[in-house]
Formats: sequence, structure tokens, C-alpha cells
Amino acid sequence: MSPEPRPVISIGESLPYTDGAEAELLALFRAVEDRRVGSDELAAAIRDWPTAYHLAPERAVLLAPVIISPDDHVLDVGAGSGVNTRICADRGAAVTAVEGSAARAELIAQRCAGLEGVDVLCGPLDGLGADRSGVYDVVLLVGVLEYAGTSHGGRGGPAAFLSLVVDAVAPGGVVVLAIENRLGLKYLLGFPEDHLGLPWVGWEGYGDGEPTTWSRRELAQMLADSGLTVQKWLYPFPDYKLPTAVLAEEIYDRADGVEMVDQIVGHPTSTEYARPVLVADDRAAHRTLLTAGLGPDIANSFLVVAGRDADAVAKRVDQQVLAWRAAPDRRHRWRQQAVVANLDQGLTVRRRLVAEDRAGDFEGWLGQVEVAEEAYVSGRNLEQCLLDRARDGDADGIVELLREWRAALAAHESPIDSVSAPHPYLPADAVQALPPDWLDAGPDNFVVTDDGLKFVDREWVAAGGVDARLAVVRGLWKAVSAMLSARCHLPWPVTWSNDRLVAHLGGQIGQDIDDALLERWRQAEEDLIRRIYRQPAVRLAELHDAGSRSRMDLLGSPLAPYRRMEHLVHRQQDLIAELPQMAANLEQTQARLAQVEAELAQNQQELVMTRARLARVAWRERIHNKIGGLIRRSYRR
Repeated sequence: MSPEPRPVISIGESLPYTDGAEAELLALFRAVEDRRVGSDELAAAIRDWPTAYHLAPERAVLLAPVIISPDDHVLDVGAGSGVNTRICADRGAAVTAVEGSAARAELIAQRCAGLEGVDVLCGPLDGLGADRSGVYDVVLLVGVLEYAGTSHGGRGGPAAFLSLVVDAVAPGGVVVLAIENRLGLKYLLGFPEDHLGLPWVGWEGYGDGEPTTWSRRELAQMLADSGLTVQKWLYPFPDYKLPTAVLAEEIYDRADGVEMVDQIVGHPTSTEYARPVLVADDRAAHRTLLTAGLGPDIANSFLVVAGRDADAVAKRVDQQVLAWRAAPDRRHRWRQQAVVANLDQGLTVRRRLVAEDRAGDFEGWLGQVEVAEEAYVSGRNLEQCLLDRARDGDADGIVELLREWRAALAAHESPIDSVSAPHPYLPADAVQALPPDWLDAGPDNFVVTDDGLKFVDREWVAAGGVDARLAVVRGLWKAVSAMLSARCHLPWPVTWSNDRLVAHLGGQIGQDIDDALLERWRQAEEDLIRRIYRQPAVRLAELHDAGSRSRMDLLGSPLAPYRRMEHLVHRQQDLIAELPQMAANLEQTQARLAQVEAELAQNQQELVMTRARLARVAWRERIHNKIGGLIRRSYRR
């Protein structure tokens, strides 16, 4: 039975704010055993955007960079359903949650039922009272400041609201703020504004009384004006709501910053719950802006640790860490957090399993190895290189890179006579196998170095090894998926399905891939997905549907006009590229025509001369005949 929650304390009039999921969430919190953020029980109930926002394990990634200790007193302002309240309480802190909505305040109390040191207050922030002024070591302001000028935020505006927030901060305390960037890349690409649901409204300017976000420079000045002059800026991707990565500002200043950011972030936008009105290669757009030095300014959202004292801010974030990363959508037992740190010995990757109490590294044939610390291998990975070739329309270059990758696999293959314990990725008829930790040996995990390709991130282990054929198919599928999801023009017919493209590329690198092998790989991947992911049905549907899809299928989507325009633009580019050859051909044809015309003129001249000669011959012949006739008549006489 679920423990009884502590009573909610009223500090003023509640607000009627709701997203419609509160009743469902309350019943869920009362029914489940594990109410921690990221629990499989909670994650299993995700079915749409509201439930994802309240229940997704990715919510925990936002506060991964923030150091919160058991001695801290935390104030969670606008606590929602209590996600961050629960995270801080599980770290041992004493937490006061302030929530304007009575329904959501009840959710917080139920989510944190059984935890000591959690107080839930319902009402506006100005109802805290003098006894709570200046007592909090950390004040959380996650997705709240944008409402300061609305009816839900009291209409006092951001300056007045920040004044209340700063009053609650203890000496040596900090404010942790998360908010969207009005100039974020996703908004530039035409994603709907998170609060108003329309594209580009933040760029054009908000109206009075509307939820409002700010640019990096505007927000920095606003915080400084409130007294929070010391600021540590971090950047969650794809945004602060469901992040899979958080970057420190220092990563942008590195010489290899563009490559590191691209590798860690991948796609800087997510189309899972919202779609843009433009069709663009978001990774390429991000790289262009990173190269121009605009990375922090166009990040989709901000995470700011701000205070009055430099030491207070510095101690809240590990200053050596450049990035925090978590793989999304996994079951709790497989979830892992990784950080990239700039240590004395160089760049280092540190990993930590979230489920520290799990029973063993293996579940069936699948295992996961925790490599606590290893050197970060600098350089571009093969997936990045393949994307460059695809954007250039260089089919030969793509094949060349894939051949290098295939050679790297072949160098580690071993013949096997029999399989003692077959599993989906090592069937009984396998004849060549890769080592057990080469299950995830796709192009994205090979870094190009001066010494050749380097295989990194050997997290997954397949008992007994991996069938080399299936490893090749899996790697090609991931590579093709990356190229297709980049939304760039590809150097193959738009009617080719994913399966056909995988088979074509396999043939180009010496691996015959027929329908039977593709189906066998699909069954193996299905088993892998069921083991790893918390909601496998979505990924399984994508796995089975994607094989028969082609880029042409996009013409039937709401993006059809833009895809058609993209196709026409590339067709125009192809025709323009053909113009020099066509012009050269035309020049040759014109030269030949001139030559033929000259020959014809010469022939005509010769014909005239021949006719003249013939005329003279005919005249002579007529004279000769006439004279001959006269002579014959004279003889007769």
C-alpha cells in the first residue's frame, strides 16, 4: 500500500492551471510502488506529450550537472507534478515545493509520499512569508519565469518575480533556472513556440500578457539586474524539458568544439511531439552556426546556475565537466549516465549506471559493461563523415568509407565451428563472429584517428560473440537511418526503400544482403529492442515500417510541398550542373555544323563547275553532231 502523503499547506489563492493529465497522474502515483523519477512503472504510462513531460526518465538529466547535497535546503518554485522536488529529495535534500495549482500540489505530495523533509505549499510565491526568506541554498526555477507576465504568474513581470526568488536565497545560495531560448535553433527552423504553438512568434516578438522567453544576452542582463551577477551557463539538448545531453559553455570554446558538440548532441531538435514547418538538415544547420561561433546563442534552451558569489556558483557544478549525456528511453536497469571531463590527463569519459543495485551485468544473452573511466578519443566519427559525403551527393565517397569500416570489422572476425549457446545475434549457423563487445560496432562508434579507425563506447555485450553478417546489416541500417533522418538530398533514387539501400550498400562493400538476411537481422533487433527499451512497441513499429519506406513516401505527408520543393531545387541544381557539358556538346555540334556547311558549299561549287563542264561538253557534242549530219548529207548528194 502506498504511504500517506503529507498534507499540502495553503499559502494563498490557488491557480486554475492544468494540462488535463492531473487526475490520471494522481491515480498512477497512488497505484505504483516506485515513484522515483525514471522508474519503469511511471515510464510505462507515457502515451502523449503531457504524460511524457511528467513521467519521462529524461527529466532527470536536466539536474545531472547540479550538485545538491543532503545538507541543502531547496526551494522548488512552480514545482508542477514534483519531478525536480523528488529528484532533490532522493539526493537527501530538504525540499519545499511551491505550486500554484491545487491539483498539481496534490500530485507533488503523492509523488513524494513517504519521504521526510518534503513540504508542499500551494499558492503564489509571494505567500511564502518572512520566515522563509533567505533560507534556501538552492532555488529551482524550471519552466516558470516565462509566465511571470501572465495571469498565472501574477502579471508583475520577470523583474518583480525574480526579486521574490532572490529574496528566498540564503547567503552563499544559488538560483537554478531553466527556460527556452527565444532565438533557439528549433524556433529558427520553424518549430512551434512551446507555449503559443505557432512558429516564429518569439522571433517576431511576444504580445502583452503572453508567456515570454528571452535570448541569452537578454536573460543574462535580467539575472544580473536582479543581483545574480555570477552565472554558470549550460545548454540542454534537445531542450530542457526532455534533455538527453547538457553542455557546459566551455565545450564551445574548444578547437574541436564543433565536432564534440555534434557527436554528443546528434540531432539538436526532436520531432517526437512537435514538427517544424520547414524541412531542413538540423545537424548541418547546427554545425554551420557552431562554426560561426553562435552555439550558445542559438541553443534551444538554457540551464543557468546564478548567484551573488563566485564560489557559491562554482561549487554547484563540476567545473571539469564539459558534457553530461544519457541514452534516452531505456529501461531502468540499462540506464547509464556519462560525462566528458577535461582532467589533467586529458579528456576522459566517466560512466555511471543508474541502477546501482541491479542483479548482474547480463539479462539472458545481453549484457552491459560499466567502464567507469576511459580516455575520450578525439576526432570525427564515421557517421559524421558519411553525412558529409551524403550532403555532397558523393556516392563513391560513402562506399569508400563503408569499405574502411567493413575492413575494420573483418580484422576482428574469427571463424567458428559451432555455437554452443545460440541467440538472435549469434544464430546456430554463424560461421564468422565478432567479439562479444562488438554488438554496437556501427559507423557512429568508429572514430577517425591518425592511426586508423578506433572503436569506442563498447557498452553492450552479446554472450559468445556477434554474427559478422548481422553486425554488418545492423551497422548499415544505422548509417542509412542517419543519412535519411538528416533530411538531406541523397545520391540515390528517391524511390529506393531503406531495405534496398542497405542491400545495395552491402553489395558495394562485399556483403550480400538478401531479404532472408534482412528478416533475420530484423528479428534479432526486435529481441534487442524488447530487452533494452521501456516502451518497445513504438520502436518495433518503426523498425518494421521503416524497411519499406523511401524518401518518396514523404511526398504523402504534410511536408509534401516542402519535400516537392526540395526535389525540384535539387533537380534544378542537377540541370545547372549539366549545363557546361551541354554547352560543350553544343559547341562541338556547332563546329561540326560549320564544317558540314563548308563542305556543302564546296560541293555545291564543284557541282556548278561540273555542270559548266558538262554544258561545254554537251555544246561541243551538239556541234559535232550537227557537223557530222551536214557531212553525211553532202555525201548523199
